[in-house]
Amino acid sequence: MPTFDVTIQDKTYHVEIPDPGATPLQVIVDGEAFDVGIVGAEIVVEPAPLADAPRPALQPSPLPPLPRMSVARSSAPSAGHTGADIVAPMPGTILSIAVTVGQQIEVGHVVCVLEAMKMKNPIRATHSGAVAEIAVQAGQTVAYGELLVRLT
Repeated sequence: MPTFDVTIQDKTYHVEIPDPGATPLQVIVDGEAFDVGIVGAEIVVEPAPLADAPRPALQPSPLPPLPRMSVARSSAPSAGHTGADIVAPMPGTILSIAVTVGQQIEVGHVVCVLEAMKMKNPIRATHSGAVAEIAVQAGQTVAYGELLVRLT
């Protein structure tokens, strides 16, 4: 499981990412789990330099203040019903639908492909279950958080 120590304004947080391919992305910050969506960000991963290699001096760039966020925690589903909604993690256009109503899917199964900023993003199931509703169609523009697929 990838782990990082992230320092923000002189405070260091221990961050673990159990499944980097999950949508929404789940991160564990100092032992507390959060579901997060990444919108309009470019993530660059570079290998760490060798221990004996000289490290270049990094110049911090000024960061804008972080927006205040609230994290919703879901309660346990009722017996026999997951009630899982798969929502758009970012605004974009639905390119294709990869499931049908009634189909049984598992966590990680691609349910649709969403294009955002010229990138094709496979949207994966965050829960297992049967597809109860497909709320979008190919070619449709969706907003952040809009319902894509509902599972039962």
